[in-house]
Parts: sequence; structure tokens; C-alpha cells
Amino acid sequence: MKEPALRGAIGRHELTQRRLNDHGGDGDLSATALGPRNGGAQWNSSGTIQAVALSSAPGDPPTGLSLAEVVADTEGLLPYLLIPDPVPGMHRTLAHWLNGRTAAVGPVVPFEDAGVSLGWARKLLTMAPHWPGVPGELLFVEDHLVKLMLFQDPLLASHLSAKWLGRLRDMTPRQRAWTEETLLAWLEGGGATKAARLLRVHPQTVRYRLRNLERIFGSSLRDSQSRFEILLALKIQNMASESARLRHRAGQLPSGRPHGT
Repeated sequence: MKEPALRGAIGRHELTQRRLNDHGGDGDLSATALGPRNGGAQWNSSGTIQAVALSSAPGDPPTGLSLAEVVADTEGLLPYLLIPDPVPGMHRTLAHWLNGRTAAVGPVVPFEDAGVSLGWARKLLTMAPHWPGVPGELLFVEDHLVKLMLFQDPLLASHLSAKWLGRLRDMTPRQRAWTEETLLAWLEGGGATKAARLLRVHPQTVRYRLRNLERIFGSSLRDSQSRFEILLALKIQNMASESARLRHRAGQLPSGRPHGT
């Protein structure tokens, strides 16, 4: 069975980076900027659109896209695609076209919010590690909403993390690791017994650690707003550490021939 492709009439369009910047950079593409070029068909400005941020420009579209209208800037420093009214099965066709290149797919949004979808996709793409010589993947903003929200302002996220976890700076790395692990399990589990189950330790061990945490955080552990902020701080640190670990691993791999060249 032939997989579904994109809907619309054929058209390779180019939306230059200059026009993108003229309409607000990453976050504000207007209907004017998305107007038809080179005699292309009119877009339905009341419809939906989905942006795809590319790590590198793909080749010519495969046969499965012969009935598609895609606006593309594949020659700029930040290549991307804009797909009007995406249909089921489009992502399989898109993956085939990209041929192993890493790309981030923004959410489907109203036409006038195309720049928002593209901005989020670009942010997610910057978080993806690059593995030399290894085929990339399609990343979806919808799968990483919390990460994107927390890191929209990296400096603010770092400040929140330091506000709470900076209190652990005098601990040894091992002490800090199990302290943060216990704190996260307690906050997520909702009590010492559930935390012990998550950590696979005796509940008494968790209670002992919690007494130490009370000396460090004081009454903050009894305040719902503070507990929420501490949980966010732990999540921010974990995601940042995981991203750094993956980037380090990617940097250790020998450079290979770029995929798809």
C-alpha cells in the first residue's frame, strides 16, 4: 500500500532567510511572508501549518511528494520546511525525504503561528546531539514540551536550579547524587514509602536521608510552591546533565562522512 503523502499541488518554493528575519526571526512569520512565490498556488490562510527545522538541506523530494506543496528554505544557514495542512502518514514520507538527516518537527498550528512552530522546532534541534557518521532522527516538539518550556530561558532555568540545589554544593559528588536522587523520588512518589520503592532501598533509609534534607531545606519542604520549584530544579539539572553527557559521547566518536552525501 502506497503511504500517504502531503496534500496539495506540486510546488517547490523558497522562502529566503531574509524574509524570515523581516518578520520576526524565529518566532513570527506572518501571512505576508508565507505568500505564494514563483506563481505557486494560493495558500489557505485559515488552515494549519507545520514547521520542520533541518540540520542540513535535503535533496530533491521523493516521488511520494510529487503531489505536495512545501515551502522550503534549504539554502540558508538555518534550513527549514513549512508544510500546509499536514495529513496522516506525512512524517514517514518526510523521513524518507530527509534520508537520515536530523530534523525537528514543530506542532501543527494555525497558519499565522507558523513562526512559533518553527521557533520551537529550531530550539529543539539545538538540543539534539550530533553523532558523526550516524543517521539522525526526526524529533517532535510534542514529545519534548517540558524540556522546551524549561529551557526557553536557559539563564533563568540555571538560576532556579542554583537557588535550590546550590545548597548541596559542599557535599561530595557521591553524597550529592544520592541526596538529589532521594529528594526527587520523595517529591515524585509523595512519601517515604513510595520513594523507598522507587529507589529500591528500605523506607528507614529514606527517612534518615529526609531528616538530613530537612536540615538543609528547612520549612521549604513543607511548602507546596517551594516543593514544586525544587522538583523543577531537579528536572532542569537532570535534563542538562543528560544533554551534556550525550554531547560528550557524540564528541568522542570519530568524524565520519556526513550521512546522505
